[in-house]
Amino acid sequence: MLALVTGATGFVGANVVEALNQAGWQVRALHRRSSSMAALRGLAFEPVIGDVTEVDSLLSVMAGCDAVFHVAGVTADYWDQNTERLHAVNVQGTRNVVEAALATRVKRLVHTSSQAALGLPNKNDTQPMDETHRYNLPPETYPYGYSKHLAELEVQSAVTRGLHAIIVNPTVVLGPRDVTLTNSQIIQEVQRGRVPLVPPGGINVVDAIDLGRGHLLALDKGGAGERYLLAGHNLSNLDLTRRIAKILAVRPPRGTIPRLLIRPLSASLDGANRLSPRRLPLSGDVLRFGSRFSYADNRKAVRELGFTVTPLEKTLERAVAWLREVNAL
Repeated sequence: MLALVTGATGFVGANVVEALNQAGWQVRALHRRSSSMAALRGLAFEPVIGDVTEVDSLLSVMAGCDAVFHVAGVTADYWDQNTERLHAVNVQGTRNVVEAALATRVKRLVHTSSQAALGLPNKNDTQPMDETHRYNLPPETYPYGYSKHLAELEVQSAVTRGLHAIIVNPTVVLGPRDVTLTNSQIIQEVQRGRVPLVPPGGINVVDAIDLGRGHLLALDKGGAGERYLLAGHNLSNLDLTRRIAKILAVRPPRGTIPRLLIRPLSASLDGANRLSPRRLPLSGDVLRFGSRFSYADNRKAVRELGFTVTPLEKTLERAVAWLREVNAL
């Protein structure tokens, strides 16, 4: 069996490749000429050059594949909300991938979306979101989430034309192969003692290895047009950072930023980032979104796919061990 993985050189894509290796699949890893292959170190794959923004580059590499995992995408960046690039890669790129899959008669496609495509819960709402939650923010408020929402619409359109496509929505991913250190930055900052206070919200954390395996479960058992939240553990930002500090054996954060200060602090950070010639450690949106409880309900994935969740401490220990292995801690 042969699978194409777009975005294979990224954090999630590399973990999907590893899961495919373990399941005995042959893998074509789509990458641009400029891509670093570091995340794929130690894995078996056939490297193929291409770009999701160039539909002609997808047809030949997709030909003969039994499955496609569309993982490529621009991730959230609260400092640089380049809406044109978000649309070109996340929306138009997804349109190109599903059109190529239809043209080459791929049997199944798994589209890696994001919890962000569901929008955000109401302010101070700790009720976990499930797959029925609909995107609820203006495009300019959350350009990344809006782009992932539009990408899902492209997938759903292709489903109506006969493509067996399944959507998976990861939450915040922690674990090995995060070579850009984007998600692992919170672990580094706790290690360095730079997190005295945290925003008063919460997130859902999923293990990178669970997520890779979850993609294969979606391929095998997912219904066409269905979306599945591949979610792990709901916990407050304070609880997460304190657990990280315990594993690292460093001083934990003292507490949370008072909610009354979130709005003025966010506005101050917005102004400072506009004036600063360099990126500051925080942005206003980090505080705004960090003060919400973005919890997720994984019961549909557990029930329909057989998705399993690693204990949080093991996930954090594994993430720390990998960072130490690559000398990032």
